[in-house]
Amino acid sequence: MSWTCACRATVYELCEGGGQAFIRRTVQRDHKHEIHETSRWSLAEARVIWAGLLSGSAR
Repeated sequence: MSWTCACRATVYELCEGGGQAFIRRTVQRDHKHEIHETSRWSLAEARVIWAGLLSGSAR
């Protein structure tokens, strides 16, 4: 659905489907990628958290 710039070492993606959403974080190191995903949330809740992540206020 949305993502941050792939030019950075850490990329975030907002993934939505079936009325739910989650955020995926990919850390790119040399030739290995580490992928982490959050729990599933409602679309509204995930979008609030996504906005917080982009603004720097999410923890």
